[in-house]
Amino acid sequence: MNKATHLSFTLPDKVLTSLPTGAVKDTVEHLGKRIARGYYKTGAVLPKEDELVDSLGVSRTVVREAIKVLCGKGLVRTARRYGSRVCPFEDWNLLDPDVIRWHDPESPLTARIFAEATELRLIFEPEAAALAAENASPEQRGRILAAAQSLTQMNDETNVIGADYAFHATILQASGNMMLAQLQNLIYAVLIFSYSAGRKVERKEHLSMHDHIGVAEAIKSGQTELSRVRMRDMLMQNKLTAERFISA
Repeated sequence: MNKATHLSFTLPDKVLTSLPTGAVKDTVEHLGKRIARGYYKTGAVLPKEDELVDSLGVSRTVVREAIKVLCGKGLVRTARRYGSRVCPFEDWNLLDPDVIRWHDPESPLTARIFAEATELRLIFEPEAAALAAENASPEQRGRILAAAQSLTQMNDETNVIGADYAFHATILQASGNMMLAQLQNLIYAVLIFSYSAGRKVERKEHLSMHDHIGVAEAIKSGQTELSRVRMRDMLMQNKLTAERFISA
C-alpha cells in the first residue's frame, strides 16, 4: 500500500485569519463580508455607530475596534465629517487572507480576484519550487511527494484541500526563503477561494492531480529547472480555469 494512504493532511487552525476573538471578530466578519460581497458598495458610508450597536447587539467599543480592523485591511476609511466609508477596491489589501475569503463565487469582484491571484502564483511559485529542489530537507521532499500522491486517493473535498495546501505550503517552507514561507497563509486563502470558484468549471482540470506528482518528483530528485517548469505548467492549468470562470 502506498505510504501516502497512511498520512492525513488537515487544514491548520487559524491560518486564515489575523482577526481578534469574540464579539470584535464576529463584527469584523459580518461587516467585512458585507463589503466584499457588495452589500456596502465602494464609496458607500457605513451605518452610524449607534445604528451598528443596535443592529448587531454589541457595544460601542466593539464597533470601534471592528472598524479599526477593517481600516487596517484597507476596506474602509474614517473621517469625522462622514464616518466610515468603503474604500475603492484598489485600496483593499488583497494579500490579506481575510479579505480574500470574504468573497464568494457570486461576489461582484470574484472573477478578478481569482484571475489575478492565479497570475501572482505564477510569478512566485515556480521559483519557490526551484529553490525547494535545491534546499528542501529529506523530510520536506517526502512530505511534498506524499501530499501530491494523496490528492489522487481522496474524494472528500476538505481532505483534498488539506493535502493541496500541505503540498504548496511545504514547497514554500522548503524554498529556504523566509519571505516566500510567509506566503503560505495567502496560498491557503487562495486555495479555499479557487476550489469554491472552480466548481463552476471543469473539476478535473482544476485539480491537476498528475501535475502535482510531476512537480513533487522533480523536487524530490533535486532537479531545479524541471521543478520550475513543471510548477509553471501546472499553474497554467489554473490560469485556464480562471479564464473559464470569468467567461462562465
